[in-house]
Amino acid sequence: MKEEIIIFTGSFGSGKTEIAINQSIEALKRKENVVIVDLDIVNPYFRSRDMREKLKEIGIKVIAPPGKFAIADLPIISPEIKGTIEDSERKLIIDLGGDDVGARSIASFYPVLKNIGYQMYMVINPYRPFTQNSEEIQRMLQEIEQSSRLKISSLISNPNLGEQTDLEIIEKGHNIVKEASKKLCLPIKYLTIEKSIHQKIGEHDFREKIMLIHRYMSLPWDESS
Repeated sequence: MKEEIIIFTGSFGSGKTEIAINQSIEALKRKENVVIVDLDIVNPYFRSRDMREKLKEIGIKVIAPPGKFAIADLPIISPEIKGTIEDSERKLIIDLGGDDVGARSIASFYPVLKNIGYQMYMVINPYRPFTQNSEEIQRMLQEIEQSSRLKISSLISNPNLGEQTDLEIIEKGHNIVKEASKKLCLPIKYLTIEKSIHQKIGEHDFREKIMLIHRYMSLPWDESS
């Protein structure tokens, strides 16, 4: 199936927004017309809409509630989003909130998405709450699928502890995701490693494809201004 519509979902702090932004920038480099739809109503900090102006400057459009509604608990589901989903002249990346509450925001688009086709990836950082073992991962996946009415097609392994991340942390966390992958009978699309961490640990023989990512998002208290 073509990856013209990609949905990234995952629990709070899984890294899905970072990965969504990285994938958008890579698609832009391939001269694709890229649009991000931000449906993350769960996470108050790491939202792609916070990068809207920077992404716009390089040619990536972000659709999200405008103005004061950008930080509302519930997004405004506008006809613009439905029109963007139906538009075949773009690469669409959807940043969807994790757990059953966040996933519910996309359920109304199920009739459109099932006809057009989509790929839905669950991003997993096994060092975050609620996805620390295969049982928790399976439980969250089932909640997301039930609430969104969509099916997850692949897992993305994103094991990290920020700047503390080393090879041992990556291997230990990735093994948890591999165990979940086996139990769920779902493939691992990528093992993601931040570029600076990858330079530190060097090359390593992972069976899964590695996707190197750059950190674009930051918490408010990390910002100097």
